[in-house]
Amino acid sequence: MKTNIKKLLVGASVVMGVSAIATNPASAASLTNPMVTGEKGEDYLIYEHVPNLDPTASTDFTRLNNDADLETVLQGSCSVGGAFIPSNSCEKGEPGGNVELFANSEQLSLDEFLNYDTTTSLTGDLGDKSITLSSLTATDWFGEGLDTNYEADNLANEWFEAALASYGITNDLLETANMFIPEIPNSKTSLFNAFRDNGGFQRFSDPNIAYVDMDDMTGSLEVGLAGHYDAVDLIFDDLTSFQKTALSEFLGGNPIQAAELVKITYEGETTYHYSFSAAESGLLEQGDMMSHTGLYDPELSTNAEVEEAPEPSFVLGSLLAAGGMFAAKRKQKK
Repeated sequence: MKTNIKKLLVGASVVMGVSAIATNPASAASLTNPMVTGEKGEDYLIYEHVPNLDPTASTDFTRLNNDADLETVLQGSCSVGGAFIPSNSCEKGEPGGNVELFANSEQLSLDEFLNYDTTTSLTGDLGDKSITLSSLTATDWFGEGLDTNYEADNLANEWFEAALASYGITNDLLETANMFIPEIPNSKTSLFNAFRDNGGFQRFSDPNIAYVDMDDMTGSLEVGLAGHYDAVDLIFDDLTSFQKTALSEFLGGNPIQAAELVKITYEGETTYHYSFSAAESGLLEQGDMMSHTGLYDPELSTNAEVEEAPEPSFVLGSLLAAGGMFAAKRKQKK
């Protein structure tokens, strides 16, 4: 059965102008009574907001603290007047921390992932309604039959094709890129297989939830996802100077941006959400000094139009990374 997906990719399209946004601030209700399933420190991790002691600094920090108060961690927003604009930077301290679901996802091989059916979920209340935000399992991606083939009728292929289409990635483009960088698969089929076989779907199954809000005026939901604003240095660590130069030409110097998927159950409906457009979060994780620099905010309103992603950066980058070049790399922290 075809997966019903709300492919809400955040783009630059905004209904109102910046001046209208500034003059019409929105009021939002934040998540209350939050709880996370699973074992703290293993199935999920909590990162709290830590103010920068330098008053002139533009960046604050996040810090791993599994004893931090969830309700405090999940406060804040990166919206201006109720609208998320990726070209803007988040206000300092907005958002704060985040909770990473399914924190051990990248430790699983493909075979282990296919046999792993545990979901890590964040639950809470928005006003008088409950909401559940969850990590993804292999069944979410590949369906009950766990069909991992390219062009199967499932979420994995719908998301994969949506990503390729949004970034203009075609077989012709891959063939050309492969001429310069042989490590890049030369077709969408081989790209999908490489991504699947080297932990790609596990990587995008563990969302970092930064905030959950509901607009008091419109009733629309807003979920912030913490991630990397630009993951190029981390992802292409193992490339030679020539390969980095060649790849940079294909990417046009644009940052590699992508958020993990999140599964949301609200008002009796379960949908999947993701984004390829990040704002600068104004945060930096103290442990690795590279994570949580980006904030992704896929809108959750009904019947939203699918927006075109800005540049073909994520797929050529992140899928190359999962395509075998560093299957043995250490687990990337979120």
